[in-house]
Amino acid sequence: MITQAFWIEEGEDTFRATIHTQGPWHPDFQHGGPPAALLVRQIERCSPRPGMMLARVSIDILGPMPIATFHATARVVRPGRSVELLEASLEHEGRTVMRANAWRVKLPNAQPPAQAPEQAPPIPAETTDPTQTPAWNCGFLAATEWRFVHGNYAQIGSAMAWIRLRYPLLAEEDMSPTQRLVATADSANGISSALDISTWQFIPPELTLHILRPPTGEWLCMDAATLIQSEGTGLTTSKLYDTHGLAARSAQSLFISRRPQ
Repeated sequence: MITQAFWIEEGEDTFRATIHTQGPWHPDFQHGGPPAALLVRQIERCSPRPGMMLARVSIDILGPMPIATFHATARVVRPGRSVELLEASLEHEGRTVMRANAWRVKLPNAQPPAQAPEQAPPIPAETTDPTQTPAWNCGFLAATEWRFVHGNYAQIGSAMAWIRLRYPLLAEEDMSPTQRLVATADSANGISSALDISTWQFIPPELTLHILRPPTGEWLCMDAATLIQSEGTGLTTSKLYDTHGLAARSAQSLFISRRPQ
């Protein structure tokens, strides 16, 4: 029986990944979204304070993450009344494989003047299922529902899609808005691929997310584009929306290499 969650809690700060975390680059390794969301969960539970929110989350992927058991911890690095820095790490067999840093800021005591938020197109009724594209078929994409506004995993170029996670991070536990944002944002380079996945690897070793406000609802819209430079690396950027408008922006550097023949 397949567990209907991305992670199974096995003890204090110990979690086992399920098949729903599987990524597209290798069947034995995870997609970056579920482990990044787990680190955000640990950060949110570390010395929580009312009236504050995570304004920036930065994820560093330090090595391949097998579908296995991990130890996840968080701590406050720089405490403060209005702004504080936290960090979290994910360890497998004593080795750190992912690290997160997050700035937590105090919410304003009065609402400042602001422009009306940029809006995304409505959620389409139907779209192409990315798991029907063999090169992209993996546990994580099967565990998410996709409604493409334009583009898709089978096409080269920018894309926009509404995305909903089918399962919670942990069974019987609601995902927070920021957990959902981070889990979703790591797919930006996939939906906006500028290269053919059957010939090239374009793997993000990091993800940086700037959050304007916590999004509401299960559905998030991602508008993503990727730039490739023949002399160096690549860069994927995206805007993330909920049904009320723009909620966050993300960026990912890309490691690029030709696949072995």
